[in-house]
Amino acid sequence: MKFFLIELEYLVPLEKLDQAVTAHREFLQTLYDVGTFLLSGPKEPRNGGMIIARSISLEKISDIMKDDPFAKLGYANYKYTEFHPVKHQPFIKSWVEG
Repeated sequence: MKFFLIELEYLVPLEKLDQAVTAHREFLQTLYDVGTFLLSGPKEPRNGGMIIARSISLEKISDIMKDDPFAKLGYANYKYTEFHPVKHQPFIKSWVEG
């Protein structure tokens, strides 16, 4: 399994973005439900968001993220950084080793 920090950069004003937040969060929940995501949320200041995810490959996770309503609407750019979690809190051991 590979691990990624996914950074979203918003491309539209927050008023427009907020119209798609519910659909975006519903999409994210489907990935929490299958164990792909560990954490997500908006950055401060709110000009983008961050996600910690796992996947078999960069190609797979970037393909999955094309279904995000923010991506489909052209509301965000996505940057993927692969990393290797050599240390972690014991309570996420099963997610990291999963």
